[in-house]
Amino acid sequence: MISLPDLKDWLPFRIDWKPSGPQVDWCRFGAEGLTEPFFEDSVARVMRKPFNVLFRHQTSMETLDSWVHISPGIPPSGFVFHMSRCGSTLVCQMLAALDTAVVISEAPPIDEVLRIAKLKGVSEQQRIHWVRGVISALGQPRAGGETRFFVKFDNWQALDLALVRRAFPEVPWIFVFRDPVEVMVSIKNSPAPHSFPGMIKLGVPELDQAQAGLVKMEDHCSNVLSHLCRAAVDQLSDSRAGGIAVNYTELPHAVCHRIANHFHLEFTPAEIETMMAKTTRHAKSPVGDFQPDSQAKQETATLEVREAAMRVMPLYEKLCAMAGTPHVVAAFSV
Repeated sequence: MISLPDLKDWLPFRIDWKPSGPQVDWCRFGAEGLTEPFFEDSVARVMRKPFNVLFRHQTSMETLDSWVHISPGIPPSGFVFHMSRCGSTLVCQMLAALDTAVVISEAPPIDEVLRIAKLKGVSEQQRIHWVRGVISALGQPRAGGETRFFVKFDNWQALDLALVRRAFPEVPWIFVFRDPVEVMVSIKNSPAPHSFPGMIKLGVPELDQAQAGLVKMEDHCSNVLSHLCRAAVDQLSDSRAGGIAVNYTELPHAVCHRIANHFHLEFTPAEIETMMAKTTRHAKSPVGDFQPDSQAKQETATLEVREAAMRVMPLYEKLCAMAGTPHVVAAFSV
């Protein structure tokens, strides 16, 4: 165990589940920014530094609790939930371009105290306590001028939206979504863990019992997307939800306006210019230029993809209505 002051420049990057209980692995970031599209990318970068190669820290969850009590970090300014392959990474990359912002994108420790802890039978109250602690530890200011803190969750963590709301009832959140045909084409072209039956347990019996070879990827993927969108619709239907639906078609300008208003943010013209500069690059591969691909995805969608996506369409239409964006029926038939 390390002394608490030693944690000043460190962030938790993994929860290691040992027989004695969960242990927190930390890596030293110092003043390094989290500028990569995903938290794991930033961890991989700093882990290559000689100090992190030579020195590792592992503590108990109780030590994390003590550290958070001493250094609670920046209160979250907004949470980003999403359907998958729908522009949520762009939202976070735009926010991360600001010197005043800390953006955590799909950090494994959050998944480990939400999904993994649930699979291990940890109580809801304990999961709420742990997710508060992990997010607080991740929201530490390091460069000195950070005043805003945003967290993007893994797409499947929409299943835990109700729990996250109970843990952070005052934090505004958004659910980003996209035409399910386009989402499924993207996943088919570049598969994600949740798209394969049996690859990842989500704590939903209907999904977790699906077996590869017996359930087609398209059908399993549409079932997963349906559960995510249904969880979002259920929470958005609560007048006290504190959330809004954001259509992919609203991006990127919604970040500077509708999302900013919802997160109670005011951006200067210079900040808006900085954020909009990010939109010319591919959010997940910043070295490449961004090219609109909705039409191409619609045109290349297979019959199987379209049939599976149709099962998600009623929820997609509800989300469109909640976002105030029209659902334009594509000129393609099943």
